[in-house]
Amino acid sequence: RGEESKVSIEKLAVLASTWNFQNKTLLLQAEGQFSARNFEAAEKLYDDAILSSKKHKFVNEEALANELAGHFYLDTGRKDKSVPYFSQAEEKYREWGAVAKANFCEWLVMDI
Repeated sequence: RGEESKVSIEKLAVLASTWNFQNKTLLLQAEGQFSARNFEAAEKLYDDAILSSKKHKFVNEEALANELAGHFYLDTGRKDKSVPYFSQAEEKYREWGAVAKANFCEWLVMDI
């Protein structure tokens, strides 16, 4: 089911609106590569998703991509690399007005 959803969003990115769906596609691909333990590809895709979200001014999705990248680095044993991603997620969640999510990311940084 997850793969079907990813394919649907990839189609929308091509057929409907690259601007609106590119960052989502990249983030789903990053998560897929993380799950497949292809960490090098996942790392690049997380950064691409963050840049795409930023470029298209999707603050909430930039926050989410940073948070998921932070978890990726934390889960792969690279705590030091997770901190800037969680910090950026906190900042973007606050900018978006998602205070509880921002506080959670702040707590993660303090706990690392």
